[in-house]
Parts: sequence; structure tokens; C-alpha cells
Amino acid sequence: MAQLTPMLAQYQQIKAQYTDAILFYRMGDFYEMFSEDAVKAAPILEVQLTSRDRNSPNPMAMCGVPFHSATQYIQKLLDAGLKVAICEQVEDPSQAKGLVKREVIRVLTPSLIGDPELAPENSRQWLCALATVENGIDISVLELFRGSLRHALVQTWQEAMEILSQYQPKEILYSATLLKENDRNIISKTLPSTLLTLRDSYFAIDEARPSITAIQSYLKETQKLESVQLTEIQPIFDPYRLRMDATTVSSLELLGSSVRDNGRPTLFTVLNQCLTAMGRRGLKDELINPPCNLEIIERRLNFVEELIQNSMTLSSLQNELTGIRDLERLATKTSLRMSLPRDVVSIREILKKIPAIKNLLSTLTQPLSQELNDQLQCLNSLTEELELALEDSPPHGYRDGGIIRESYHQDVAELRSLSTDSKALIAALEARERDSTRISSLKIKYNRVYGYSIEVTKTHLEKVPPHYIRKQTIANAERYITDELKTLEDKISSAEKKLKALEEETFLKLRERVVDATSTLLVNSAAISRLDILMSFAITAKTRGYVKPRLHTGLELNILDGRHAVLETLLDPGEFVPNTVEMDPETCRTLLITGPNMGGKSTIMRQVALITVMAHLGSFVPAKQALIPLTDAIFTRIGSSDDLVHGQSTFMVEMSEVSRILEGATLRSLILIDEIGRGTSTYDGLALAWSILEYIHQSLRCKTLFATHFHELTLLEETLPGFKNANVLVKHWKGEIIFLHQLAFGICPKSYGVDVAKLAGLPSIVLLRAKDIQGHLETQSQKANRNRHDALKIFTKQIPLFEESETLETGHHIES
Repeated sequence: MAQLTPMLAQYQQIKAQYTDAILFYRMGDFYEMFSEDAVKAAPILEVQLTSRDRNSPNPMAMCGVPFHSATQYIQKLLDAGLKVAICEQVEDPSQAKGLVKREVIRVLTPSLIGDPELAPENSRQWLCALATVENGIDISVLELFRGSLRHALVQTWQEAMEILSQYQPKEILYSATLLKENDRNIISKTLPSTLLTLRDSYFAIDEARPSITAIQSYLKETQKLESVQLTEIQPIFDPYRLRMDATTVSSLELLGSSVRDNGRPTLFTVLNQCLTAMGRRGLKDELINPPCNLEIIERRLNFVEELIQNSMTLSSLQNELTGIRDLERLATKTSLRMSLPRDVVSIREILKKIPAIKNLLSTLTQPLSQELNDQLQCLNSLTEELELALEDSPPHGYRDGGIIRESYHQDVAELRSLSTDSKALIAALEARERDSTRISSLKIKYNRVYGYSIEVTKTHLEKVPPHYIRKQTIANAERYITDELKTLEDKISSAEKKLKALEEETFLKLRERVVDATSTLLVNSAAISRLDILMSFAITAKTRGYVKPRLHTGLELNILDGRHAVLETLLDPGEFVPNTVEMDPETCRTLLITGPNMGGKSTIMRQVALITVMAHLGSFVPAKQALIPLTDAIFTRIGSSDDLVHGQSTFMVEMSEVSRILEGATLRSLILIDEIGRGTSTYDGLALAWSILEYIHQSLRCKTLFATHFHELTLLEETLPGFKNANVLVKHWKGEIIFLHQLAFGICPKSYGVDVAKLAGLPSIVLLRAKDIQGHLETQSQKANRNRHDALKIFTKQIPLFEESETLETGHHIES
């Protein structure tokens, strides 16, 4: 076996420490990859796969990417679910004795990126660690960009999977002994694009929260820092937030459907008028976790109302927030010692805007404006020093000079003057040599390899004085050096090196000052985000004619002429048909909705939920008037789909979702159920729908909108107090049906299935035959239907229903 060169030996020694990452090995102006890394990376990066020592019996595969454009290549590898270990030259090649020393300075993973340029601005990059422990499943999630670490101990894998579905982590840390292979397989099938990272030694089994220990150890491994600044550990399940699981978030299309998005508007796109990346990410966070604290919500609503009433202040705040870069990610990047001069200048420019924002907030009277004002910190001393020290448009890197203002540092001014004056000094020497030698074509030229030299064409070689020392021969001339030119070159070169070294040193000291202010910068970022979101609510409310909702600690819900916030944006103004929904514990806590498909049942149900979500956010709502009860959770069972990954049919998925609802709902929850009982026999489906509806109404007693085609369920209105039948109206016109999209109390007389099929474009011959069959079946089954109807009426009166429960409000906190 051929002996490895020193460089390849060094490469393999470093690679052995990072076996699960692609090693970016710095060689001059390139990052090189070798062997298996090169074979794996080349097709992803779309670069040529070559080989090193190709004439040897065992050539080594290799590929490379330019250092200056490495970011785009790293992004491709991270998107493919791979890690990248950045191996840099950690000593000056010109000063190295032999092989240049190299070390891995950072490991980038799909969840731990550090550089904002490598992550979509609207997304969170969650890292998760989980382990089965004696009393449940220990799970933690981290978002490095804001240093947010959250933790929970859950009892079942269903709860753990619900957390994973909600956070969609880019990477999961695990221990083979604390996470069974079967559980890992389930995670891989549910989250196929999530990277699973094995780190057995990071999970301290004897600790109460091994998942937190694992994350902290992994941060040290990847970020190469003794500690990374994190906020105080928060609970994953916040009792002061309205609960919505991943199914509900998807069903209501709050952020976008994972099944069919295709640019379709969502509640996020409707409400998003944010001007900053922090605001856009914060709005997404709030949409899936709105507060359910009455004081917080009312403070938000009052602040939004004041912004609407003060258009000039709102406009001025918009001007100040416009152009603000991503302070949250810039601050975190700086704390990781990754920020470059332009990043620090951006932080400075944001800090310069804060006094004006505070002044505008001080003109408002609502308590929340004072709270935001108090949170925003000007950091005047830091801002002033950065303003004095840093050029407005520095270069990208900090090793090339051009960063520090001359007025800030006298030595920088002197060295830069010498460097700047070098052209004049060289030109003066050139003129003197031309005069003294009488060689009119004499020129002093610079070459990156050979430095400065005096160039004389061959026709004037006889005039070259004896003190010229030949340096290089070229095609039509000779190049020389003199003691004076060498001295001047050394002086210029020394000045440039000293200047770059001094600017780098000065910048790094300034960056450490910014690092010390990281926690304050993150607080500022959070305050700007909150302000941006509330401004967005005000702008949306003004644009779309929303009204201020009233929230209360009771259970009554009253929405007058409510509209679907998302669907109305797809229609012309005034085209959407509004609907009124009134619900209370005594007269209508369950609303059973019948009517044809396409009649608007699901739209009406969803708009009640969306208005509830918007009100809890502190947003105005699309209605003429809205009284909304504080709600602890929203559950949905809408639409149908098979879970092919887990081998579950539509019916099984449906029953699993209903089970989740029945286990989690309380008196203060809102439930939306649409069309359950399909996928099995009619009697099975009807029996289950009936029993589920009874249980929710009698035992859970929460507000429920239940859409169905089982008309037999309408009988429950006769026996259950607080149970109401409603239907979406349909009008007949010249043999056609027209959907009015209006909700009214009462029962829909028929399902209009054949009529809807006609609208769908089925052939006339099929429709006529269906009409014949329908008529025959209706005639034959009238007596049976009457008998069944009578039997069900007797059943509802004679068989005791579920006992009522008065203690179901516990388990989820509502703060009044």
C-alpha cells in the first residue's frame, strides 16, 4: 500500500473525528473533499468528480468548490440532510514550517446552521433530542438562532409524535439504548427528511432531563464554544397558550396545507403585513400558539385599535421598521463569533433606529406601547463606538482591510496613508529612474508572485546601470530590482500587512463588545417582532374592514355576519356570503349542520375557528360584531385521507383523530367535526357518529360544530337540551340548485347528491339512471325509514345518555 502524502495523512486524521459529516478541507482558495465524501457530495453539488494521484494503482476520488462561493454549496448539502465540517487553515501558510496546520472550526448541520444566509428567513431550524426514561419520554427542542430551548416530559409516544409533528425538527439526537429501533423507524416514516443523529455518550441516563444534556453537549461539539447563550428553558406545553395540534393547524390552513399548498392563501398570508423577518417568523409562531390570557389579549387589541386610530404614527413606525435586517439571527451569528463586518454594521444601523421607534411609541397611550418602549434598549455607548469605528460599506471579510475608519485609530490612518501613497511613491521612483537612465520606456510593474520590478525592453538593455539586479527574463524585456525599490517594496508590503492585522484585531475586539450585548439585542429583536406583528394586524384590519372582537371568561360565542378570512380574499369585494353563529351552554352548545356538499358547511365551521384564533392573537376579525369566549384548545376532524405510511385507512385515521379529541377536549374547547362515520357500513358509521356526538354534548359539554349527512342525528335536538339543528340553504331554480351559502336553523330536507354530481359534469345518461334508481329506492324504503325514525325516537327517550360532568374544565389553565 502506497504511503500517504503528509497532506492526505492530515486529512484522514481529521476526517476520522467527523465520520458523519462531509469534511470541507481548506486548500488555498478551495474546499476539497476526498474519497467517500467526494463520491457522496459531487452529485449533490453538481461538480465534477475527479481523482487525486490518478496514475497510482489506487487513485482517491476528489472534488472541490471555491472558497468564496462555498455558502451556496453548503446550503445544498444541508438541504440534502447532510452535515458539513468546516476545516480551515489555522496558521498563515507563508509562516508555516512544512504542512499548514488545519482544524475543524465548526460543524454545520441541518438544525445548527449559525449563518442566517444558510436558512430561509421565515423558518425555524429546530433541533430535537428525545429519550425514553423511567417515567415517560423526555423531549427537548432548540432553535439556535434565538437561543430558545424548550422541554417536556410526556407519557405516551402519541404525545411525543404530536410534538415532532408540530415542530418538524430538522435533526433529532438520540441514544440507541434510550430510543428503540421501532420508535426510530416510526419517526423516520413520519418525518422522512429529518436527520437522525446518534450520540449515545451525550445522554446522561442518571439525569432528570437527559435530552437537555444531549443538546448542550452537541452544541459544544458543533459550535466549538464552551457555552452558547440560551434563554431560560421554557415548557413545550404552555398552559397560557391556546392548544392546536398539527392536524388542526393543517385543517384550518393557518400556515399552509402540507398536502396541497400551491400558493393557496393561508391565514398567515392574509395577516402578514410584517416588515421584518423577525416579525414574519414571530407571526407564524403566534398563529399556532395564540395566547389565552385575557389581559394579554385585551392589551394587544387596545394597542392595535390605537394604531388604527393614529394613522400618522402607524405610517411613521412603518418607515422606521422598513429595511431593518434580521436582528435575531445577526445577534446569534455574532454570539457564535461568525459575524463579518457587514453584519456588525447592520446591527449598528438597527440600533440607530431604536431611539426614533421609542419616541413614536411614547406618543401612544396604551399600556402595551409603554411596555414595548421599556423593552427596547438603545445601547448608546455601543452604537456610538460602532459608528465611530466601522466604515459604512466594509468588505465582506475582516482580513482584507477597509473596515476601520481612519478617524477612529491613528495607527490605521498612518498605515493606510502609507499604503494609499504607495502608488505615488512608486510613480515618483519610476520617474527618477527614467530620468537617470534616460530609458524612456522604463516602467515599474507589480506581479503577485514576484512583487515590484523595473521592466526594461530589450532595445534599451545597453543603458541598464550596473546596480540593477536581474530578477526575471520575459519575451521582450528584462526585469530588475534595486536596493531602493526593494526597501520601498518591503515598506509598502509591511504597511499593508500591519494594516490588515491591525484592522482585524480592532474589528474582533469590537465584535466582542457586540457579543457581550447579545442578550439585550435578542430582547430588542423580540420587541421589534411583537411591534411588527401588531402593526401588521392594524394594517390588515384597516385594509379588510375587520372589527375589534370582545373576549370574555364566559362560554357564550356570538359572531354577527362573520366571514372566512382566507376565502374572502379569493372573491371580489362583497361577494362572500357572511353568516351569523350564536352558541351558548344552555340553548346551543352543539350545532349539527346538514346540507349538500359544496353548500358551505365546512367553510362556516372553519370561519368560526379562524375568528376564534384571530381574536386570541389580538387581531381584529372579519365580522360585524364578535363576542368570543376564552378558549383553551381547538380540535378539528375535517376532510378525509388515508395514512399510507402507517398503513391506516381513512376510517382508522378518522377514529384516531376523534379519539384524540375526546381525550383532550375540555369545557372551554372548540370542536369541529365534519363527516365522521364513513369508510364502514352505514349502520356502523351512524352508530359511531351518534355515540360520539352524545358523548361530546353530554360529557365534554364544549362548543361543537358537527357537520353530517346522517339525517338521523337531527333527532337528538328533541331530547338533548342545548342541541340545535342547522342547515345550509339551497334554492331551486329551473331544475337547478343554487347554493346560497347561508346558515339557518332547521333540517336540510335532502342531500342533493345527484344534483351536485350534475354540477360536477357527470354524463346525462348516468344522472338520469341515478334519478330512476333514487326514486325506486326512496319508494321502497319509505316505510322502513318511518319505522327506523320511530325506533330512534323511542331509543333516544328510553336509553339513558352519558352522564354530565361538571369537572372537565380542569387540566388546562385559562387566566382571566
